[in-house]
Amino acid sequence: MTEDKNPLVEENEIEDYELFESAIDDFIIEIDALAETLPLTMGLVSVKLRNKRKQMDKFFEDFSSKDDKEQKFKIPLDKFNLFNRLDNELNGAEAAQTILPRNFLVSLVSQYDAYIGELYRILFDVNEKLLFSLDREFSFQEILKFEDLDELIDFMIEKDVESLLRESHFEQLRTIERRITKMTGKEFTLTTDLPILPTFIEATERRNLFVHCNGIVSRQYIENCKKHNVEGIDKIKINDLLHAGPIYFNKAYQSIFEVGIKLGHVLWRKFLPDKILEADKNLNNIAYDLIYNGYYDLAKTLLQFGTEIIKKHGSQEMRKTMIVNKALAFYLDNDKKTALKILDSEDWSIGNQFKLSVAVLKEDFELARK
Repeated sequence: MTEDKNPLVEENEIEDYELFESAIDDFIIEIDALAETLPLTMGLVSVKLRNKRKQMDKFFEDFSSKDDKEQKFKIPLDKFNLFNRLDNELNGAEAAQTILPRNFLVSLVSQYDAYIGELYRILFDVNEKLLFSLDREFSFQEILKFEDLDELIDFMIEKDVESLLRESHFEQLRTIERRITKMTGKEFTLTTDLPILPTFIEATERRNLFVHCNGIVSRQYIENCKKHNVEGIDKIKINDLLHAGPIYFNKAYQSIFEVGIKLGHVLWRKFLPDKILEADKNLNNIAYDLIYNGYYDLAKTLLQFGTEIIKKHGSQEMRKTMIVNKALAFYLDNDKKTALKILDSEDWSIGNQFKLSVAVLKEDFELARK
């Protein structure tokens, strides 16, 4: 016997929390793709550059002569086109080694921009009261251009998203804060308890330099970095040329990852307080994947955020799961002392679910065997 289905209810209706979950997961996939592709791309460029240098060295070796004073090169006329081609290919490979990491950083920040725009749209989907925080007036003539109220609302939201994305990355966060504060009547913040913010701001400002100034430092870059207490900004001068090598890119990637995940989870928990368990599971899964892939510092930061900064949890079981994973991140990062301290701060006597994990992390293997 089958149960009659209500034709008015969609079979695969998406719950509100899944909008946040999908946006966060897609954001991670997209920026991970960049972080994983850059080393491969730079490896290929390095191979090409090395080969081109060898070819150029061989060319000069074949057409050089030495005396007691200096080495001279005489390129035969029929070999000049070959020399020209080798020289252009070598210069191109050297330029690629500089330009590619810059372009990857630009793409990294672009993916963050797309993500924050998507998060902002989701806020309107899950709570229409946010519309009343928008400061926009329409004339009667403008209103008549829309077929219905839904079309007008969609237009208002899209224009506000566009306006948000034109602001600096710090002001984007401040705008969202003001919107939510106005909607709830209570002070709301996204920029406190965020030590990574200066690193994040510097990465987004450096991206602007690459897009608009070819990496040459501007007064605006220095002023914005000083405003947010960016470390080392006093050593950088106007007209200096900045780069974004693989090491720098990895640092920028981790800062954007951290800000993006924390932003998504703060908004998820604020707008859907009855779906905190689902949020806890999502955050724990993200952190566990980071541990698995060796990003211990990032995992520790997110798990500290999930267990120390965030005060409300969907269940004690989920909170303890995150605490075990936090200890695991420290343990695998060769900080067993901190891992032990984390474990000793909790009561594990009730139930058996976590006893095996705790015993292994404490290296009590006899207890673990039992």
